[in-house]
Amino acid sequence: MKYSIVLFGLAAALSLHAMDMDKVNALAEMIKSGKVTKAPVTPTSSKQEVSVPKAAASETPSIPEEESVAAAPASEKVAAATVSSGGTVSEESLGLRKTDLYSEDTVTPPPVEYTKAAPGTSKKLDRAYENAPPLIPHSVEGLLPITKDNNQCLGCHMPDVAPSMGATPIPPSHFTNFRPMTQLDKEGHIIKEGVAIDNTSDIKIVARQEKKLYQGRFNCSQCHVPQANVKPLVKNTFTPDYRNPDEKHKSNLLDVINEGVE
Repeated sequence: MKYSIVLFGLAAALSLHAMDMDKVNALAEMIKSGKVTKAPVTPTSSKQEVSVPKAAASETPSIPEEESVAAAPASEKVAAATVSSGGTVSEESLGLRKTDLYSEDTVTPPPVEYTKAAPGTSKKLDRAYENAPPLIPHSVEGLLPITKDNNQCLGCHMPDVAPSMGATPIPPSHFTNFRPMTQLDKEGHIIKEGVAIDNTSDIKIVARQEKKLYQGRFNCSQCHVPQANVKPLVKNTFTPDYRNPDEKHKSNLLDVINEGVE
């Protein structure tokens, strides 16, 4: 009975849930050997107290500091996480920015340098994955902003001039209207592309070729951006898998857009 009381008291005091079984077994052996005894309980105390003899103190299994942090209140863990070396980790050191998390008054973006190569003189960049919008490998100085009525990208990337300029031609998908003609008839039925349907999603993607650049695609910089000369804070281990090696530098989106659609 004495051992069970002592074990219960030590479990409560040392947060038994944070201890592994090796430490629990070691503690049990100490109790059996008599190295841990129950302290006298005074009538005025409603709690059981445990006394550990000095001779056995060094043999008592200790809880690593990182485990004590795991059992600590959330507010204490947020303020500073205690590490096994005895030091502390500040909030400012936890993120990638290494700065104050509560104020951005003194936060400034790191210096970023983009390529200065003129259009037509840079090396093409592989697409990040199949049919991904390609990155802009050259300087965009003087080319932005792009508007509906002023788009200098077209001077080199229109399909009829791109080969002679050494530029990537705008793909057929940019000359395609993917918005189906949808209307209601007199009886209130949904008519999409001349066909009555119950659900507006019950139809394959419609592709209507246009003779000029579809105006939903005029803002090139909405999807295409220049690549900055920076070192990634987190290493990218993704490796693209192109079904056709040519897809590194060209798009076949229009051919595969309905893949998987019944």
